[in-house]
Amino acid sequence: MRPLRPPAWPQLRAVLVALHVASLVVLSLPTAGAVHDRSRWQTANAKDDLRTMAARLRGWGIDTDERRLAQALWDAGSAYLELRGPLAWPFERYAETTGCRQGWQMFASPQRHPAELHVDVELDGRWQVIYRPHDDQAAWNRRQFEHNRFRKLLGRFARGFVRRDYDQTARWVAAKAAAQHPAATRVRIRLYRYATLPPAEVLAGERPTGRYEHERLFEAEALR
Repeated sequence: MRPLRPPAWPQLRAVLVALHVASLVVLSLPTAGAVHDRSRWQTANAKDDLRTMAARLRGWGIDTDERRLAQALWDAGSAYLELRGPLAWPFERYAETTGCRQGWQMFASPQRHPAELHVDVELDGRWQVIYRPHDDQAAWNRRQFEHNRFRKLLGRFARGFVRRDYDQTARWVAAKAAAQHPAATRVRIRLYRYATLPPAEVLAGERPTGRYEHERLFEAEALR
């Protein structure tokens, strides 16, 4: 016996699916915490975006600079948030009722100034590389470091550095390295920050150059 369904069920189902997809899209739009967070506007990534956009606009004949462009974008963000509020309200009620919340928001811009975690141990007075991203010769603990959750944690150090979180992470990594390298006398944790290259340079095989930041040195014996 076939289950009873209303004649318009296929159309109704399509509408419900469309509304659910719409809720995911609308609730993924950046909130005030992302749009009007002053600390995010001060990151290297945001400043580089403003420099690039201001230069491009001047090339098109528009008289502007980074400060005026930042203010214009701030005002545009305010107008956007006024529109987002009433637009998202019914979908927020739907998400609260059904539990179908959207935990991820759309990114405002790509991360063009990433910071990589680099780990070294000191053996017989010389530093030896044990972990670098994308380096098969320095792949210690790679599976954990390159897990999506750990990568998200590391990404936060590039976008908005929090010293307490970094120090805790560095000590945890150093303790693990010291335990697994019993001959090591010291462990060094650093962030390597660089600017990503344009696609043409990447295709040409060029590699970005950067600088080290936030070096932390640990006596291995004290961590064991």
